[in-house]
Amino acid sequence: MRPILLILLALTAHSVFSQSQYKIGLSGSGADSKMYLTMIEDHIPDTYARLTADNVIQFSTGTNYPVNYIDSICTISGIPFENIVKSKGPIEIREKVGGTNCGAAQQICNNTSLPGNSSGYGVQELTNGNSGCLGTEHQSSWYYINVQSGGSLSFRINPSGNSDYDFAVWGPFTAANAAANCPPQNGPVRCSYAEGNGNTGMRDNESGSSENQNGDGWVGSLNVSANQVYILLIDNYSASGVGYTFDFNWGGNTTTAVIGCTPVVLPVEMSSFSGSYSSNTNVLNWSTETELNNDYFQVEWTTTPAESTSWNKLDVIDGAGESQSRLDYSMNHYTYTRNTINYYRIKQVDYNGQIRSYPDIIAIDNRQKSEKLVKVVNLFGQEVSESEKGMVIYVYDDGSTEKRIN
Repeated sequence: MRPILLILLALTAHSVFSQSQYKIGLSGSGADSKMYLTMIEDHIPDTYARLTADNVIQFSTGTNYPVNYIDSICTISGIPFENIVKSKGPIEIREKVGGTNCGAAQQICNNTSLPGNSSGYGVQELTNGNSGCLGTEHQSSWYYINVQSGGSLSFRINPSGNSDYDFAVWGPFTAANAAANCPPQNGPVRCSYAEGNGNTGMRDNESGSSENQNGDGWVGSLNVSANQVYILLIDNYSASGVGYTFDFNWGGNTTTAVIGCTPVVLPVEMSSFSGSYSSNTNVLNWSTETELNNDYFQVEWTTTPAESTSWNKLDVIDGAGESQSRLDYSMNHYTYTRNTINYYRIKQVDYNGQIRSYPDIIAIDNRQKSEKLVKVVNLFGQEVSESEKGMVIYVYDDGSTEKRIN
């Protein structure tokens, strides 16, 4: 290979879900459907069963989004779509594809094979301290594997077509502290960065725990105990959009451990995050259902979300520390950039400094505001230049005003 350069949904086995499926037709020849799918996932974090082809995007969601919402996401993101087809119906599903970010990691609830498709990487969460044999994320899926009874843990990642998949496993943790270690802080206990297409994973009779690009794609199985939780990252180095099947048992290889569904406890469970324009300010609102050791929220903002270095810290909002009831938070952004789309995201910080980036990104379309700037004044009402330092007031021709700190 190459130079080295997580909302938890705990799904129980054999449950019936109402699945919404979307097929988006793209206009133009050779449209970059994989790139557009990643842009859609900036606004829709609960996509799964993701597939891309020439000029077509297909995915399913756990939430029943109306077609006009999907339409608005495509419009805001600048995706050249032609038509959107939605179908919906109750289906039996065992598990959803892993989350793009560790904060949205999905729980594998049993030993049954499940389909997956890594697309995009959301927030880049691999660092020099936790990446092990891996480098950066390319197209990633994050999972929790919860061990109900002990034994040997093996698995196979079987790509649906030519694609170079890598993986890493961290742990053991418990259901109580796994989310607090997502993304992981230390190196993985199993890791494969082997070059080439085809199967990869953990199996018996393999001696190694980690391998570089020269490996054969396989490392040794893990001996696991009841009530242990492991964090798994599956990364599509090829960034091909090709899906995979995840198997615990195949051929003569068998996982003797039993995988269960004990819920992983989220330190902070966010239930909503939204934003809108109102009276010369962008208003952000979010809610939590539970909080544990929550020091503060860091709100970040940009107008160019695809550039990872463009995000700026906008404000810090104190958390409640600990809470077992719904709490609502709100803040105003007066100095948003006019005549463009402004994007917002939230990071949550524990008292011990652990940082989690929530996958939701809010987009507020401020392009409709075309007021003409009449003058800029200071707090004493004196007219000053736009480059004046400190608190100033922008006055527009429609009579509206806007406070800014330069």
